[in-house]
Amino acid sequence: MGMNGESSDLSSIFRPSQGLCPADRDDGRCCSDSESIPRSSYIWVPVCTTRLPPSTSTRLELECIAIKVILQPEYLSPVVSRADVIFDSTLTGGQIAPSATEIGFVGEFFGYNLSRQLVIRTIPRNPKRDQAIEQSIWVFEKISGPGGNGKAACEPFLIVLVPHFSTSSSDGPFYLPNARAIAIQVAGSVLTIHCLDWKRGTELGSKTEGVGCSTFGIDHDGSNCGAADVDSDRRQRMLNKLMGVLKKRFEHPEYIKRVHHDTVISRERYQSVYQDLKARHADRLCRVFASNGYDGKGCREVDKIFEELGIASFCICLWENMYSHLGNGEPDEPVMGESQTGSRAQEGRPPFVGFVDLGCGSGVLTDVLLQEGWPGYGIDARSRKVWKSFDEDVQRHLVESILIPYVVAVGDSKTIAEPAVSVSSRSFAGTMVTSAQAPHLDPGKCGSVSQPFYSLPGSGQVYHSGRFPEGTFLICNHGDELTAWTPLLASLNQCLFLAIPCCSFNLAGWCYLRAFPTLRRFFSSLFYFFLR
Repeated sequence: MGMNGESSDLSSIFRPSQGLCPADRDDGRCCSDSESIPRSSYIWVPVCTTRLPPSTSTRLELECIAIKVILQPEYLSPVVSRADVIFDSTLTGGQIAPSATEIGFVGEFFGYNLSRQLVIRTIPRNPKRDQAIEQSIWVFEKISGPGGNGKAACEPFLIVLVPHFSTSSSDGPFYLPNARAIAIQVAGSVLTIHCLDWKRGTELGSKTEGVGCSTFGIDHDGSNCGAADVDSDRRQRMLNKLMGVLKKRFEHPEYIKRVHHDTVISRERYQSVYQDLKARHADRLCRVFASNGYDGKGCREVDKIFEELGIASFCICLWENMYSHLGNGEPDEPVMGESQTGSRAQEGRPPFVGFVDLGCGSGVLTDVLLQEGWPGYGIDARSRKVWKSFDEDVQRHLVESILIPYVVAVGDSKTIAEPAVSVSSRSFAGTMVTSAQAPHLDPGKCGSVSQPFYSLPGSGQVYHSGRFPEGTFLICNHGDELTAWTPLLASLNQCLFLAIPCCSFNLAGWCYLRAFPTLRRFFSSLFYFFLR
């Protein structure tokens, strides 16, 4: 490395380990010493480089910034969900001593000391298409003279990312660059990203621009490019993206995150539940909607299936933390990180009463929650054709009913709020709708509660009085006219609620313009809910 801060040729200072043996046999096993290609056939190719502005940040600060970027791969690729840290040497406090044959260790660099090791597991958004993979992250710091402690500016360092491939790198997941390893080098004012490639055939020359198909296990002329390398510029684009994010973060090291997400439910738990729900219900629901004429790319109704799955995932994660029993009525298992003595049942949490989906629309949210064992029902002012394609049990829990809150009901309030119950009659005239026609929450779990469904004399329309058992969880997802009423009904019935606003409606059911157009819709809704 020159005194001017220019990046050096990593190949000249690279000392490969035994674990660098390429695993490109047909059976997926590493080659033996007798048949392995010499480790000297591996070279580091500089793929992209850029200059950094003058900075007073120390090496340790820049290392932390680079590690944070690596641990947030969802900002680098839209097909990646997150990265989970499996091991971090800074938490163990022990000396880092990688095995010479470790699959995640490719070698050392002359003049650098190994200072930190991490192992992460990259989780894709679609497990059916991409596989999760583990990667080792090695941090090397330049051996400095007397007095060097990492607190001076512009001290060089290296961060090496090594995927744990069990086969050749061309068979690795699509979201990773096709290379044996990636190195991020910061030397003075120069940021360079290198790829560890395997020479086969012609010699690979160092390039600072796109390297085409000159990747691990691939001839320079591209004659052996596999299916994963049809897009020969894919690696270059991915590393350019990484370079851009790193440069932006290095230029603004003082950035402090102001908005903190995932404060109610952990991101890991939510994404895990969402993937499970999508695997169990997405195909079935798409077939249901396709049979009713809703199909094709860009169909709004089909897109809403995944929105409803996301809301269902959030509700399930929330309820698991709030209640002592799961939806199937069985005692809950301790969540990850909880001991058996700290289970929900021993914390005195109440049992789950049930949910009511106000303005359930297509009924997807109600269907998924019922299928997962959470009791409840959904109501909407008009039924949907797709309801008839759900299971019979789900159909019984989807009710075409107009909600008229009992606090604003006109006429005989007793007739509306507490009508006489007729279990056997199927006539709506002056009688209550039976549980077979309009379900209600199980009185055995929530106490004796008057049936909320009723009808008026001479009318076949089913109405809902807005009465709910105490502790019922109300859900209003884009409920329009019901959005403003949801917190009020929850307060009147001592219920909990989740409201996701969309269009602005007042309590009279009229669409209105927001009182504060400069406020975002979310804050405007909060003002309407809690301050007016």
